[in-house]
Amino acid sequence: MKDFRKTISRLLIALVVVAVVVLAVAGILGSRLSRSGASDFSADLEGFENGVYSAAGSGFAAATEVSCRLYSLWGTALSTVSRSYPDPMLASSDGYALVWSEGGTGITLLRAGGSTDLSFSGGVTAADVNDRGTAVILAGEVGYKGSVTAVDGTGAALYRVYLGTGYGVDTDISPDSRRLAILALNAEGSTVTLYALDSEDPLWETTLSGKTCFELEYLSDGRILVLCAESALFLGSDGRLLGEVSFDGEYLKAFDHGEGFAVLALGPYRSGSAGRVLVLDSAGNTLGSLDSGGDIEGLDAAGKYFALRGSDEVRIFDSSLKLLGRLEGTAGIQAALMRPSGSAIIVSGGGAAVFEP
Repeated sequence: MKDFRKTISRLLIALVVVAVVVLAVAGILGSRLSRSGASDFSADLEGFENGVYSAAGSGFAAATEVSCRLYSLWGTALSTVSRSYPDPMLASSDGYALVWSEGGTGITLLRAGGSTDLSFSGGVTAADVNDRGTAVILAGEVGYKGSVTAVDGTGAALYRVYLGTGYGVDTDISPDSRRLAILALNAEGSTVTLYALDSEDPLWETTLSGKTCFELEYLSDGRILVLCAESALFLGSDGRLLGEVSFDGEYLKAFDHGEGFAVLALGPYRSGSAGRVLVLDSAGNTLGSLDSGGDIEGLDAAGKYFALRGSDEVRIFDSSLKLLGRLEGTAGIQAALMRPSGSAIIVSGGGAAVFEP
């Protein structure tokens, strides 16, 4: 699941710009959880019991205000570092994780067997990393509206671009590490600009007049999802608008994307539970929808699957909305992290286990 705290924060910033517990895993989950989902899966979460979590391929990442760790698909620690990140933010991929505090000057890149600390004097606004380990960091910059820096899996700088018009809100790197996209806001609306990492000049810029947009995500096929206050936009690799899905007066509660699809949870009120879940293809066509069945506390997608975590159950669906499995009596769990294989890592208290529907 995307760390939606940063999305809400960006939306509030966007509006300003436009205007001027726990139970132990074994006790909760019983015999339907298997520690053999990755054969001998076993994850030690001591010190991370009250952390934030993010799927990292078939493994996962965890962070607290004082430390962060990257786990393998077996649940073993690939990298652990002690760092101070109040209200930590996480972005992760297969074998890599980024940890930072929004507005803080530091960011840590974790990988198997090591980590790299990077510093940005203007403060980090947003960051993301792909499965190749290429990361992009949007930060403040003296004399500019911001900058975006691309680094490789060791933290070595690959590319940097400075923003002269519009305030940077989000950025992402393409799956093949050849392109980076930047979402910016100005008084007229939003813009998405695409750069190739071998050129200083933009490949294209798409203007979204009158749109207050706050999140940008590269999809698995190289298309781009842009989330705005009232709708979701789908852009082709050439910047052409492929489709727009209106929220119809509802509010976006959570979102994620997998292989060839995106999933959005929408609700009728700014606070409170989601009412429906939409599954869309990478051009914005609706593949299906369902009633949320109550509050959604977590949404996570990977491969052809996604997991919905409610207050007392976890449900796993494929992208055609076929229900594959249901885990009941899960009050107190902290995360249900989807794996590309269709299983999910269930985090609760001081441990984690694998649920195979």
